[in-house]
Amino acid sequence: KISDSLANTYLRGHDMLYMVFSGTIKDGKTEEFYRDIAAVSQKLTLQHDKAVVYQWHRDEENANRFFLNEQWESVEDLHAHFETLYKAFGPAKPTERLPSKILDYLDEARVNFYQTVG
Repeated sequence: KISDSLANTYLRGHDMLYMVFSGTIKDGKTEEFYRDIAAVSQKLTLQHDKAVVYQWHRDEENANRFFLNEQWESVEDLHAHFETLYKAFGPAKPTERLPSKILDYLDEARVNFYQTVG
């Protein structure tokens, strides 16, 4: 779950919001996930949202593992991105931030926020 308060807290004193969404895709769903979720969200995000960086990556040793590198200028831009995802993939479960259709492909998922060093 991506916490708005965590994102807002993170942005205090930082110029950008850097985050990585990573996880493991359920067996037998890998190609479908990359085609129907990763490729579609990549295209829609780059067309409609204000992502500074939005790039999916597939693990070279285990195609079921992925990460999505994201960089946003503001929490508002990230919230607008979620609206794009909801239009494309449907609503989220009450306790989650991402659409259920995305999470249904995954055995595990996590979001980490990062800050620049130096």
